[in-house]
Amino acid sequence: VVLVLALTCALAQTAGASRQDDPPASPLAGDASWIWYVSASGGSGAAIGESAKRRGLGSVFVKSGDGGNYWSQFSPELVDEIHAAGVDVCAWQFVYGNDPAREARVGARAVDAGADCLIIDAESDYQGKYAAADTYITKLRRRIGADFPLVLASFPYVDYHPSFPYSVFLGPGGAQYNAPQLYWYAIGDTVASAFDHTYTFNRPYDRPIYPVGQTYENPPRKQLEDFRRYARASGSAGVSWWSWQETSGREWGALSS
Repeated sequence: VVLVLALTCALAQTAGASRQDDPPASPLAGDASWIWYVSASGGSGAAIGESAKRRGLGSVFVKSGDGGNYWSQFSPELVDEIHAAGVDVCAWQFVYGNDPAREARVGARAVDAGADCLIIDAESDYQGKYAAADTYITKLRRRIGADFPLVLASFPYVDYHPSFPYSVFLGPGGAQYNAPQLYWYAIGDTVASAFDHTYTFNRPYDRPIYPVGQTYENPPRKQLEDFRRYARASGSAGVSWWSWQETSGREWGALSS
C-alpha cells in the first residue's frame, strides 16, 4: 500500500507538465480502442462509429498498413462514416524498416485518406535500424508536413531495448506523441510497477505519453480500473486499449464506466 501511494504521489507531481503540453483537440485525448480488422470489429465505419460513441470512445485507431502494403480497409469512406458519429479516426501502420521509403508512402496514403493522426507501430523488427528510421521519418514528414500529429507506439520498457531507435522516432521532426504499449498483464507485472518502469524511462524523450492498455488475455476488471487511475495520476490526457475485437462485454463495461 505504501509503495502504491508513493508511486501515485510521484506521478501526480509530474502531471501538470504533461497536461500543459497536450493540445486540447488532440485525437489522442480521452478513450480510444485499437482496431486490427474492421471485419471483426463491427464490419463498417457506421457500425464502429455508433458503437464507439455509445461506449464513450473519443477515437478509434484503425490499421492502415503493414510494412510497404496499404490496407484497403482504411478508406476515405470508412473515415467519413466514423467521423459522422463524432468520433476521431487515427491510422496505425506496422513498420519493419526493410523498405522505409515505401513504408513512408503507405503512411502518407492513410493521411490522405483523412486520418486525424498517424500511429507508427514499430517493434522488434526495427531494432538496430537507426538509418532506416531516419529515412522513414524524413520521407514521411516531407509528404504529411511538419505539424501533422504523429505518434510512436512501441515497447514500454525502453531500457530493455537499447538498440531500438527511440531517439530517431521521438527526436527532432519525429513523433510529437508517445504511446508505449503498456501491456502489464502480458508482461507479468502489476499495474503500478509497469507504470513506474514505463514512465521513468520514457519521460526523458519529453513527449506527452498516452499509454496503451490491454483487453486481450482478459485482465481482471480491477486492473483495468487501476490502469486508468494510474494514467490519470501520471498526467496522461488519454488512454487506448488493444484491441476492439478482443474486448469482451465485461471489459467494455469496465472501460465505459
